[in-house]
Amino acid sequence: MSADNDQKSKLAAGATGGIGSIGKTGGPGLPGLPITTTEDATITPPHLDENDETMRHLVMHFQGATGAMGGKPEQDVHIEAGKPIPIATLQRVTSTMTGQIEKLNKEQTLLQLKEQNMAAEGVFGSARAKMVNIGYVIGCLLVHLKKLVMAEGNENWGDYISREFPEMSRRTREKCMNLANTSGILKHADIGVDAAELVIQAIKPIKHMLSKEDPIGDLFTRSGITINYAQIEKGHLTPMIKGAITRQKLLQKDLDVDVRVSTDFNKVAGSVTAVDIAVMLDRKEHGLSPQGYMEEVIANNGTRPNGASDTNSPKKPIKYINAETVKLKSFIEHLLEDKADLKKLDLTHLEALSTAVNNLIARCTA
Repeated sequence: MSADNDQKSKLAAGATGGIGSIGKTGGPGLPGLPITTTEDATITPPHLDENDETMRHLVMHFQGATGAMGGKPEQDVHIEAGKPIPIATLQRVTSTMTGQIEKLNKEQTLLQLKEQNMAAEGVFGSARAKMVNIGYVIGCLLVHLKKLVMAEGNENWGDYISREFPEMSRRTREKCMNLANTSGILKHADIGVDAAELVIQAIKPIKHMLSKEDPIGDLFTRSGITINYAQIEKGHLTPMIKGAITRQKLLQKDLDVDVRVSTDFNKVAGSVTAVDIAVMLDRKEHGLSPQGYMEEVIANNGTRPNGASDTNSPKKPIKYINAETVKLKSFIEHLLEDKADLKKLDLTHLEALSTAVNNLIARCTA
């Protein structure tokens, strides 16, 4: 890569955020421009306007970073509102800053790295919140526009918006509209658009159980969860939300489990099934811990206990009978709903099962 292209690549990287005037930590910076990573002649490097606010920020940030690292910023560089900053000035302060970096020892470099990373987190958090806020406004406009289009009754909404607003994909439109239709979402703006969409989709099955003003906040409060959106990773957020939702579903059955247990259960065993609930209810009825069942499954790496394995003890053959009947009933209902080819079923076995069930019911009601 030529020296000229190399210099453009450095300039295009933009601010990393964070270090202020000499020896002090300043406010976070603005996101930089895309980094130039190719010499493809068909790609035009982004033009940095000398009157652009980003240019002013870059110069101020690099000057402050140089001072914070113990160096001497360019003394003749002054930032004045309305006055352009020559590209040569940015090149000079960039060179001074990178030169100062080369003078740092290992401990100093690590310290500055952590300072810059803290500043970057602030920038990213601010950017996430801004995107949710903007997405919310866009969503409100889309929701209103959809009402107007549907009221006219002349055209399908999907066809209309795809033709008139092709700049935005269908998925992005849906995300924005979901933001607009979720009460209290702006209280959780730091979560970012993508993570917000994950939460919105996750709470749909139990949204009717949650606060109409702030369903997301209500879910967290009920489960005793406190989330620092600036620190939690999106990959950890979804399991936590699902764990909280599982806990709320179990509470509907009067089964109270710790949200950490329900979260871990979902991770290793998947969603709680009707059979799981039946087993937990059976345990509670017999004075055992419903949460203990989930902990056993977690300890067994997601493998659920097999009721058949309990036949060695004369006191345990029917321990999971409730679970097995729920499982069988659910399976039969699925067969009927799916309109499966019932001719493949062996009627002899079904009739034998029917006889056995009738005998069992007769014994229970005698």
